[in-house]
Amino acid sequence: MEHLPADLVKSIKDEKRLETLSRSIIRSGQEDDDFVAIVEAAAQRFSAPSAIILIADCDENWVQAVYGMDVAEVPTRSGLFVYPLALEKEPVMAVNNPARDAALAPSVPKVEGGKIKFFAGAPINVHGVRAGTLCVVDTERHKGVSREDGEALARLAGLAGSLYELKHAARGKRLADRALERAQRRHSLALRAANIAAWSWDGTSETIECDDALRSLLDLPPGQPVTRKSFVGAIAPELRFAAIRQFRSALERGEEYQFEFKVQSTGRWLLSLGGTYDGAATHHQGGTVFGAVVDITSTKEAEQKTRLLLRELNHRVKNTLAIVQSMAGQTLRRSRSAAEFNMAFSGRLQALSAAHTLLSDEQWGAISLERLLRSQIMPYAENIERQIDIHGDQVYLDPDEALALGMVMHELASNAAKYGALSVSTGIVDITIGCSEGPEGPTLKLDWIEVGGPKVLPPDHKGFGAILIERSLDKIIGSKVDVDYAENGLQVQIRMPLRFC
Repeated sequence: MEHLPADLVKSIKDEKRLETLSRSIIRSGQEDDDFVAIVEAAAQRFSAPSAIILIADCDENWVQAVYGMDVAEVPTRSGLFVYPLALEKEPVMAVNNPARDAALAPSVPKVEGGKIKFFAGAPINVHGVRAGTLCVVDTERHKGVSREDGEALARLAGLAGSLYELKHAARGKRLADRALERAQRRHSLALRAANIAAWSWDGTSETIECDDALRSLLDLPPGQPVTRKSFVGAIAPELRFAAIRQFRSALERGEEYQFEFKVQSTGRWLLSLGGTYDGAATHHQGGTVFGAVVDITSTKEAEQKTRLLLRELNHRVKNTLAIVQSMAGQTLRRSRSAAEFNMAFSGRLQALSAAHTLLSDEQWGAISLERLLRSQIMPYAENIERQIDIHGDQVYLDPDEALALGMVMHELASNAAKYGALSVSTGIVDITIGCSEGPEGPTLKLDWIEVGGPKVLPPDHKGFGAILIERSLDKIIGSKVDVDYAENGLQVQIRMPLRFC
């Protein structure tokens, strides 16, 4: 932009103006038919061979559209084309022989091989700033510019400015639409990942607008319209009336509603929450209602499991206290001293604790019989890998079976450590585990055989440990314990019904 007045250069380089240009106008190397139509109309209005639309940028003009000449031949650095930006009172600048004007002469370029003899231009305003000009040029003089011609050129320049603004708005809308589409896609993915469905209802019609996720949650046919009747009909009958009452009451008060219900066909638990878009809604007045439905089946199952665990824990605590009370009384009656009572009772409490620990590790589910045996025998074996041989079937016990059998195994291991095979380093306990299916269900067969220990003599009287071995399984119907004080080692055979092998 050579030979321009300083104030015009300053206005062209204004930061606010340049920022508006960069935001509102896209510089493109491709012709835009809309702008080409404007320059063609301008040239025809003035019966001139050429017309152009230029945008005045910071350092150099650039061509938006041209008529009657090649884009590459347009002298974009010429200051003549931006002079209309300086117009204040007149809407159009028109001059014959601009080269004879002292101020304009240095900026007059040659076009199509000749000097410009006629020039007319009008500023183009975009979003309140002068972005560029619509110019008509000719290598021949014109008799003059009528008022109507000047107004027409100004209108065409205004049309170009409006076109820029419309195209900017259209680009903004496309960007907003794409952003909205991306947001909706993210929203849809988030709802799907969280197993959440969304719906809306106008408050009066029968049909509910919803996504396919709601049909899936309510176990309704895919693709078919969801109606008020089908929605309510999907709710379990025992919860249907309460759900409808909560829904209507909340909407009539203009409050958000929230209720839980069970799907009749699947048993799935759902949480529905939402409210009206524009305040209270009544049956007669209607009003847009929107909502979301969340699958809370896993939460409900966790709550149910927690309640069952608490009941189970309460039952186990009572049973354990009863066992401890019984053990304390029986041990005390058969102890000759406080020290003897303390040793025997502490061992039995530790055995009970070990069984509880195993059950807690398995969340009071089934535990391996081999794990139970090793936990009870380990405190009494000098070398459990060498002295204890466990073989046979893999058997699992429920909590009641584990507690009862755990006490028996403790007493057998304790007696073996005092009097039997585990009292000497050469002794071995051979344990065979078997499980067979019979007419009355699975049955455990466990054989405890001690070898390599001291000579066994039948006891003169039975202590509590011997009684505990023989009677601990009495509560389990169908169980049987046979004890044989064989001279070469104690032999115990246990038969006990199981829930499963």
